Amino acid sequence: MYLLSEPFALRERADDDQPFLLELYLSTRDDLQQAIPDLALLQQLIAMQFNAQETGYRHQFPLARQLVLLRSGHPIGRMVVDASPEQLRLVDIAIAPPARRSGAAMAALAALQRHAAAQGLPLCLAVGRYNDPAQCLYQKCGFTSVTEDDLFVQMIWRSASL
Repeated sequence: MYLLSEPFALRERADDDQPFLLELYLSTRDDLQQAIPDLALLQQLIAMQFNAQETGYRHQFPLARQLVLLRSGHPIGRMVVDASPEQLRLVDIAIAPPARRSGAAMAALAALQRHAAAQGLPLCLAVGRYNDPAQCLYQKCGFTSVTEDDLFVQMIWRSASL
C-alpha cells in the first residue's frame, strides 16, 4: 500500500463506499449540476455516468487498485492507480470539496512518487486540458507535460535517480 503522512491514509475501496463515491463523483460534475435542475433526474444521470466511468476504468485498467483516501479515518477522496512493468499510472484522483486544498492530494501524490521511485518507474497521469488547478498542482509536484490533445494533457514525473 502507498504510505501517506498523517492525518491521511489510503485503504482499498469497499462495497459500502458506493454512496460516498457517488456523492464525490457528483462534486466533480458541475456541468451536470448546472444543466439539470431536476434532482431525481440528476441523481439518475450521475449514477449512470459514474457506472460508465467505472466500467471504462475496469476495461482499460483491469488490474488498477481502487482506493479511498482518508483523513483522520474519514473518507475524503478516491484514487485509481494502475501499476505496470513500464509505469505507475494515476488513473483518477478526486477530493471532496470540503477537503480540497488541505494537502490531501499532495500527500497522495507524494506517496505515489515514493513508490514509483522505489520501483524505478515513472509516474504518469492525464489531466483535463482546461483543469488549470490540477495542472498547477501536478507541476508543483514536479510533473512535466509530455503531450496534449483537445481534451487531455499527458504528464509524467520521474525520480532524479531515473
